[in-house]
Amino acid sequence: MTSMQLDLSSIASPAAGFFETSVDTANALITDWGHYLGPSNRPFGAQAWRLDVAGRTVAAAISASTVSATVAGYARGEVVELARLCTRPGDRWATRVMLRLWRELGAPAWPYWDVAAAVAYSDNERHPGHIYRTDGWTRVTARAGAPSGPNATWSRPRPEGHPARGRKSLWLWEYAHGGER
Repeated sequence: MTSMQLDLSSIASPAAGFFETSVDTANALITDWGHYLGPSNRPFGAQAWRLDVAGRTVAAAISASTVSATVAGYARGEVVELARLCTRPGDRWATRVMLRLWRELGAPAWPYWDVAAAVAYSDNERHPGHIYRTDGWTRVTARAGAPSGPNATWSRPRPEGHPARGRKSLWLWEYAHGGER
């Protein structure tokens, strides 16, 4: 059944919703759906969200504290990272919807500190980052994760073939002006 053929008459609750969920639940979804990085297992602050449509979960996102003490000119205590964004196979259309909902509702709901900005990384070899660009995010750099630069001196190099190895683009959304830029 395609999204155009959904029978919404039998749904007792709203046809769509954005809900906070446990990190374990989001990680299970992300794993089941085959996200190339796998689950987010950072040992610090995290918060998870899901998008349900017609009674099924179609997307999940995990917010996390940044690994680096500063990102895009912001201190760790001012920024939240979109550590994972994944949609259910066959529901790729939900990626844009989930990104926007996370940006507008999930990131600002970060429970650990007031958020001045949100960041996300995209793997340059996997995709050019159009999802962020078309949503209004600013690309700060296309060299994040490069083997040289400010993080190269303290970061342990990832082994060949590791899914997070290689250059990434760093994307930034600033909330400094009430969400409008």
